[in-house]
Amino acid sequence: MAQVNNKHHQELEIKPRHMDFPFGSLKSMKFFDNNIYKSAFVAQLSATFPVGEAEFLNSVRNLRKEVKNEKLLKQMRGFIGQEGHHSHQHDQINKELDRLGYDTNSIHLKLKAIIDKKVKKMSHKFRLAYTVSAEHFTAIMAEHALRDEHFLDGMEAPMKDLLYWHAVEEIEHKSVAFDVYMECFGDIKFLHRVMKFLIVMLHIRMGSYTLNMAFNSPHWKSWPEFKGFMSWMFGKGGMWRSLRRPYRAFYRENFHPWESGGFDLIEVWDKQYARPEQNRANPEYVPSVAINT
Repeated sequence: MAQVNNKHHQELEIKPRHMDFPFGSLKSMKFFDNNIYKSAFVAQLSATFPVGEAEFLNSVRNLRKEVKNEKLLKQMRGFIGQEGHHSHQHDQINKELDRLGYDTNSIHLKLKAIIDKKVKKMSHKFRLAYTVSAEHFTAIMAEHALRDEHFLDGMEAPMKDLLYWHAVEEIEHKSVAFDVYMECFGDIKFLHRVMKFLIVMLHIRMGSYTLNMAFNSPHWKSWPEFKGFMSWMFGKGGMWRSLRRPYRAFYRENFHPWESGGFDLIEVWDKQYARPEQNRANPEYVPSVAINT
């Protein structure tokens, strides 16, 4: 296993931050840079999170009795808590996205039906390998979001605050599913095959969901907005280009999720993006109902 720098990742305390975001103040269907395609991309991601994250935590929970490492067991509990809270928060903002004109519920129901059907036939090994692969992809997206200070420029505050919080917790628990997989199975070749399958499915689903959401809005006939989205996604410095190297690192011999670092990004969130008034555990907490009214 690769040597992990910064500090030993198993010493990291993983626990959910119980947040309260003012989702009711989300104003526009084009909440991201006044661009329907960028907004639809984020909306479809949010639509997939409640059921997707529920499957992730279940795939890890299935192996609790197989794990003997006490530190890892503690991190598994933190992972489950964080993922559960992510599902809840995205479920809340999805209701607001639907209020603005999206249809996140149709994606939720389709994906739930697929997962409910598939998991009956899947082994614990495959389910966990899929989670490991998905967690790597979400972690490198999270790292990109926190490293590139302009990545979410033009996004309305409720969604931006949600995504930055989600990103920092994805970074905190990015190795948990991987460590569980290595302790319980350790089959790297199988894991690599599952990752290749996942990346194909992500391209298909994210692409189709994004276009479907955009085309079902009254704003889709904007060539400048489509070009802006394509540049943000695939252009120089765009998201997909920026994710190539960290994605390929997954296939490197002795790879470990923490070899790319990330402790500094937790501090970036704490210092630059965290809003104490949104954290229920903070003395400065202000209930979102007071902000939305």
